[in-house]
Amino acid sequence: MITPETASRTRRLGLMLLAAAFFVGGLTGAAFDRVFTGESPQPAASAARCEPERGGPQGDIFASLNLTDEQRARIEEILEHRREQTEAFWEEHGPLLRGIVDSARAEIRALLTPEQREEYERMLAERRAAQRARRQTEGSSQR
Repeated sequence: MITPETASRTRRLGLMLLAAAFFVGGLTGAAFDRVFTGESPQPAASAARCEPERGGPQGDIFASLNLTDEQRARIEEILEHRREQTEAFWEEHGPLLRGIVDSARAEIRALLTPEQREEYERMLAERRAAQRARRQTEGSSQR
């Protein structure tokens, strides 16, 4: 017989499992993104894109909202707090993600012929260069 206490415990367990699944899914998605883009996470650059006064994608959104000075100040506080959280997350979990990415790439390389491996490396190098150029462009437009 299911008691209210058992039902409540089951519901809590289900919610915790769901939250864990989302978390693991997010890490897995980030790892696969890094595999295909060939880049390590850059927390400071990622966080900067969200700041309203730096001209990132959300900067345009905030500019079009006609925010008051108080709203803008509060949004900047929120973004700064989240940037600190993001950087702390990447400091703790970045090495694990790097290991997952490196392992996946090693497995992929093992499947490729020497010619395919050469092309794969060339493509990864191109993606890394494009991302570096994009970060430099974003960095110079944020100053």
